[in-house]
Amino acid sequence: MRSSAAARVDPAAPRDDDGAAKLVSGPLTPETAARVAVANNHAVQAAYARLGVAHGELVHALRVPNPRADGAVRFRRTGAPDIEILATIGLSELAFLPLRSEAAEASLEAERLGVVAFIVDLTFDVREAFFAYQAAEQALELDRSVLAATQASADAAAHLHEAGNLTDLDLANERAFAEEARVATRRAETARTEARARLSELMGLAPTTEWTLATTRLPEPPAEELPLEHFEQRALSRSLDLSIAKQRATAADKRATAAEVEGLVPELRAGVSARREGDWGVGPAATLEVPLFYQGQGLTEVARAERTEQQELGASLAFTLRTAAATAADRLRAARANALEYRDVLLPLRQRVLDESELQYNAMALGVFQLLAAKRDEVQTARTYVELLREYWTARAEVERLEAGRLRAAR
Repeated sequence: MRSSAAARVDPAAPRDDDGAAKLVSGPLTPETAARVAVANNHAVQAAYARLGVAHGELVHALRVPNPRADGAVRFRRTGAPDIEILATIGLSELAFLPLRSEAAEASLEAERLGVVAFIVDLTFDVREAFFAYQAAEQALELDRSVLAATQASADAAAHLHEAGNLTDLDLANERAFAEEARVATRRAETARTEARARLSELMGLAPTTEWTLATTRLPEPPAEELPLEHFEQRALSRSLDLSIAKQRATAADKRATAAEVEGLVPELRAGVSARREGDWGVGPAATLEVPLFYQGQGLTEVARAERTEQQELGASLAFTLRTAAATAADRLRAARANALEYRDVLLPLRQRVLDESELQYNAMALGVFQLLAAKRDEVQTARTYVELLREYWTARAEVERLEAGRLRAAR
């Protein structure tokens, strides 16, 4: 399945600027944002260019050796000059063509898988950046609510203080709450700006490009979670990284075999020779290069080292994948449990505290500051829930990334 998907990658695929512009003109979802990035990101075009290099190397490996012609003229003091013509073709090159082509095909397949892996990475990076921007928008909205509540509390405290009904300590506390909320709101505005810039960068859009989200709110966790049973085995079997290492090891193995054989077998060229010494004479010809002083040891050593390197990298990667899969599954379970705990337990409890505080305030059993404090606590709980939602969707995207065959690159 991975090979057929990789084979559909076109090394000459053009940028789809019109398609990206059309998508950006409408409200973006995680899916459409990822499509914009793939169509519009210059790094994708660079990945296609690398694939073109590998394709060119395959064409070079499949080349049929060109005939070679040598000629000589020998002048005499008297009479017509002697003419000798020799035309040959490299039989050794023809014989080794299958080995060279197999190595180049394995290298091309590794590059194809590398392009697919890059696009998978870009897609999930965009999804995570999308969730981060949604969370930043929601957090800013909630911080502004906290700022409004704390400012109202500080204003009320100032009036009561002027009337002599509030101590200096209580007034200072309320003013401190308001200033802290102001700083938090300013930080949230900066975080929102940075999250938007990050998403624009991944989509390959200029900072001045205008675009909107279909919704600025993170979705709730779905009723059905991703299946995590046997997740580790699926991550290993679908890993593009392991497939790339395997193809590169195969290519190195083929190059090592070719270098060993070529180093031991004399280079043979055969063809026809024509010579005129008075009359023309034509007959078969052959040249032989004997590998007396050098048998390709250098190329063989390089190829063997590359093969060992890729094999060891594959073994190391398999170990890393197992750990990453187990960690990602645990993180998703914990993130889901935390988000649901806040949604189903803590948020309702905070809302109940606020409702009861309003009832007691209306009955003059509770002061305005206690009521505003209950409102601040309720909003802060909602803000924490937004962060937990972001953690959940990021953890879910990481599991989906591994399911798609890609291990997150080290940041």
